Amino acid sequence: MNFWTTARIFIMSALIYFTTAEAKGEDDVCKTADCMRLGLELSDAINASADPCDDFYDYVCKKWKNKTNIPPYLPSYGHLWLIREEVAKKINETLRYKQIKLQNQSFEDKIVMAYNSCMNGADELHQLNSTLKTFGIDKWPMMLNSNETVNWTDIYRKIRIEGDMSFIFSINLKPYFYNTSQRAISIEKYEMVPPPDYSSKNFLQAYKKFITETVILFSRIAENEATVIAQNILDFELNLTKKLDDLSGLPDTGDFDIYSKNVTLVYEYDEY
Repeated sequence: MNFWTTARIFIMSALIYFTTAEAKGEDDVCKTADCMRLGLELSDAINASADPCDDFYDYVCKKWKNKTNIPPYLPSYGHLWLIREEVAKKINETLRYKQIKLQNQSFEDKIVMAYNSCMNGADELHQLNSTLKTFGIDKWPMMLNSNETVNWTDIYRKIRIEGDMSFIFSINLKPYFYNTSQRAISIEKYEMVPPPDYSSKNFLQAYKKFITETVILFSRIAENEATVIAQNILDFELNLTKKLDDLSGLPDTGDFDIYSKNVTLVYEYDEY
């Protein structure tokens, strides 16, 4: 390659670089007031008098920690917690002052009514029951010694479609594993409350107490009966979670961790 060829390539490269840089202009990322304010707070938290190579924690955290009061009800605190609190306040303001319809209410209207009744502390149980009736839950559906048949699939369908909430398993529309140009309905395990190792007894006892109090709240039955129902629910969740450990009756699923990711498996059901 001669001198003039090299010179031409250099000049053209320089022209392309400066043209691209000029066309891009000023970076317009994070121009909102909240984003810029958070950026200033993060910058102000830096302890410029400390050398990050000597003490990185002092450089990044100490100045912010000295001027920030950590709430006593939190194990830790940081900018993410601060942002969550601000978002919660904005949601509170939005729901508190939102106008709702008294007739032909949407699910959103019912949620706002339930939220306001809980915040005001008056008639909250009535509003919660009203919201549950939207899903076909007129009363606690698992009463002991009851001859009434409850179709749980109808309740699940209404909650999943009208409330956009998932439990037991989640349903999503994702690219098909074997042909990503197509879509497929994916049914995946949902994160159950009992931990996979079943070892945290204090955790399970607290969860059982929560279920018991919830059953009493909505059914107003005796505590001993509610405790039996709570134990049945807890046993159901534990057994459902443990089923993931027992895949011996299914075809070879390969080497994967069932607790860390969801896997799509295709079986030839004619063989079973």
